[in-house]
Amino acid sequence: MPRRPKPFFSGLRRILLVLILLVAGGTAALYWFGRSGRPQPLPAGDSALDRAPEGEITMIGEGFEFTHSEGRRPVFRIRGESVRADRAGMVFLEGVGLTLYTEEGESYEVASRQARFDPESRDAVLSGNVLLRGPDDTALRTGGLRLRDRGQRIDSTGPVRFTYAGYTGRANRLRVDRSAQVYQLRGRVRIDSGPQAEQPTSLVARRVLFDRQRHQIRAAQDVELTRGEDHLEATLINAFLDEQDRTVLFVRARFEVAGRIARMPGPGAAPGSERPVRFTARSLALLRDPQGLPVNAELEGAPSVPVVVEVPAEGGITQRLVAGFATVQFAGGRLSQVETFNAPRLQEISRSGEELRELTARRLEANYGADGRLATLRADGQVRYRDPEVRAEGEQGRFVAATETAEFTGSPVHAVAERGELLAPKVTYDRQQGLLHATGGVRAEMEDASSAGLGGTPMGQGEGPVRVESREAFWRDTPRSALFRGDVRAWRGENLLTAQALYGEQQGAAGARGGERLEATGGVRTVWRPDPQRPPGGGEPQRPVEVTAPRMTYDEGDGLLVYEGGVRTDQAGQSLVCSRLEVAVDATGEAERMTCIGDARLDDKQTGNTARGERAVYDLASRLVTLIGDPAVLNKGDGGQVTGQRVSYDLETGTARVVSQPVSAAPAAAPRPTTPETAPTAPPGPASASGTEGEANRGG
Repeated sequence: MPRRPKPFFSGLRRILLVLILLVAGGTAALYWFGRSGRPQPLPAGDSALDRAPEGEITMIGEGFEFTHSEGRRPVFRIRGESVRADRAGMVFLEGVGLTLYTEEGESYEVASRQARFDPESRDAVLSGNVLLRGPDDTALRTGGLRLRDRGQRIDSTGPVRFTYAGYTGRANRLRVDRSAQVYQLRGRVRIDSGPQAEQPTSLVARRVLFDRQRHQIRAAQDVELTRGEDHLEATLINAFLDEQDRTVLFVRARFEVAGRIARMPGPGAAPGSERPVRFTARSLALLRDPQGLPVNAELEGAPSVPVVVEVPAEGGITQRLVAGFATVQFAGGRLSQVETFNAPRLQEISRSGEELRELTARRLEANYGADGRLATLRADGQVRYRDPEVRAEGEQGRFVAATETAEFTGSPVHAVAERGELLAPKVTYDRQQGLLHATGGVRAEMEDASSAGLGGTPMGQGEGPVRVESREAFWRDTPRSALFRGDVRAWRGENLLTAQALYGEQQGAAGARGGERLEATGGVRTVWRPDPQRPPGGGEPQRPVEVTAPRMTYDEGDGLLVYEGGVRTDQAGQSLVCSRLEVAVDATGEAERMTCIGDARLDDKQTGNTARGERAVYDLASRLVTLIGDPAVLNKGDGGQVTGQRVSYDLETGTARVVSQPVSAAPAAAPRPTTPETAPTAPPGPASASGTEGEANRGG
């Protein structure tokens, strides 16, 4: 008669079946390993499972093996060296091994040195070199696993190492919530892609959770996420994966965010030429396409933690964008646009750390070309620009990197350079040529008269700055020049110049003699006062001299200020008219002598006297005008006329002296055009003569 099994042995299969279902839950957790959810505290030890066997031990079996099948297909197989139980009903297994078979024929292996099972709570503990292994090198190693709630919750009792879907990792603890499909790793967590990965990827954190249903990874505390050349650090990172849980599609990072995004090189660029965009912020939202390439990013700062985006440029220069908020756009993985708000600032920093340029505004938009270089830059609202040569303020600014040009608009734009200040509705700055171009109604102010082209001339004398108004203005560094066009009005103190165009060029250093050139055209009118420190005869300072002509030129090398094209000079009711006027100036820019050439005519409205000659020489210090001609004619106010070769006329007294015999003076040169390259030499002064002289005075 066969031996009847004991009732305890008759329940062994049920116990093992429950244990297998619990362990199968651990294997399912391995299969879906790596996805995160809300963090929960890891469990404390369980007194029932952790205690040693108590009371009498009943041997259940040794060297057992059990296989459960459905039809011909095996479902699971369990084996062990021994099974024991104590009086409290706790089951102890030694040398446990489990094999699970899927419907597709794949198998999962579970092994441990020991297992403990509480039939009442149906909780279990696997301990001692626990190994879970599945297809495609999927594996989990740990010192122990605790299975609770019928296998719905699984906790490791020590550090774990795993491989999953081509990734390897480690952590101090593992928790699995099977019902919510949430998996948690804690304590020095590191996950790395395998060597076969196209883009090496790694995740380092103190806590990582994976929510399988949401395809979401949450990492916290000292988080570092790296993919290829891309790198991200933060206190908290949320990452959303694709349906296969292989590609990160969206990343949200918060607190102490820092990292880099590799900027792919343009077409034809050498391998390895990509240079990353670096950034820091309080929070980051990054969207990637299915291939893992960045699409756009939003960075947000805080008052104490602004957004900083650094883009490398040519020559070791770094373009640094600082703002409260920034959006970054990518095209095909290449940086295409950075838009910043909330007090943004753009700085260009040299390799040595020197600030080369700075731009601030309410909004900045930087656009990049296919080659990854900055193409255009747009600034809106309270725009301020600064570099070593120029400062500018306006309402809007637009910059073209290839030509290094900037265009500012405002009401008005205020531009400051070494030579002075410009105010205009629109100012264009060409940095390569050192050119400022202002339009729409210009006001300029310069401390140095040479900056306006008036240095070395009587119009540049006096106190205070030189001021210029015109419709348009150009300032250039090389050659150092200034051009004002359209209703030009330039003045310093009482000295004034008006014209349709004023051009000044300085070939030497500022303030150096010999390099100043000046040209004014179109209804030229100048007003300047002879040196007030040198009045004739120690009397009152002379009245201002007003000169009008179609054209005026000045060449400091010759020391001549030349008016051409029909010249009229007026001073205190007395005038000189001729075809060409040459004004000799001294080293200080004061006028010394005026030579009127070509049908010269003197009119003295105070006496009614007039005089004519081929030319006239006016000595400003003595107020004496000498007319030379063949003949030189004096018409007296009472109707009389005196003819000779020279008429000397004293403007202070109205007294004239006429020389009737030829004088030893060189004949007057024919009028000729004066260009900036050539200028006439000063003619000789009147010579003494012998012969018959006639006199005229104010009384006739």
